[in-house]
Amino acid sequence: MTTTDKKGNSFLAVLERFRKIHLFPRRKLLEELTKAYQEMEALNRSLSEANEQKTQLLEQLRLQTRDLEQQSREDPLTGLYNRRYLDFRLENEFARAKRYNRNLSLVMIDLDYFKRVNDNYSHLVGDEVLKVIAHLFRENLRGVDLAARYGGEEFVLLLPETPSNGAILVCERIRREVERYNWGAVRPGLKVTISLGLAYDVNVAEHTAMLAQADARLYEAKKNGRNQLKY
Repeated sequence: MTTTDKKGNSFLAVLERFRKIHLFPRRKLLEELTKAYQEMEALNRSLSEANEQKTQLLEQLRLQTRDLEQQSREDPLTGLYNRRYLDFRLENEFARAKRYNRNLSLVMIDLDYFKRVNDNYSHLVGDEVLKVIAHLFRENLRGVDLAARYGGEEFVLLLPETPSNGAILVCERIRREVERYNWGAVRPGLKVTISLGLAYDVNVAEHTAMLAQADARLYEAKKNGRNQLKY
């Protein structure tokens, strides 16, 4: 029997006592009325406590659901979106841009010689570098833009409603911010730069083709000396 059933039975028992109460003598009647009233008060308190517990459980469930949703779409180290969520958003933004003939720019970014950071300074320093990079992205992007960790030291920026000239300005601003950052505060002697590849042609067949274009241009930037943007 559940707690609710037990409380329901108690309530019915009190009602039954009220129904038979006229059969008691006067003194007994007063005692029964007092007892019945006290039992009703106790039931009310019990029901109030049960409702409060239910409210607390629902709030805990809501918070747990929110946390799980957040974990499913965010990279735990940088707090940026993960690759799965990027794929979902890119597919939708690409379809919207293609359907309504809107601008959409996609940037693929790679940290230059990042393996040397891990090898020469430690993986802990490498993790701190990734966190700083994520912070610089947030500082230089709009609320409608999306920054995602694509894997390892690779990142992708998704810039809705942004033509190529606007995306170039954003990329160059971020590139300079990374190059000029006081990396010595993270570890003396540390220097970090990034290479970027930009794609903005929404006339390709699929959103994956935009990724491929950005990746090819990123490769070109790295091949031609790094710390630069290719588009």
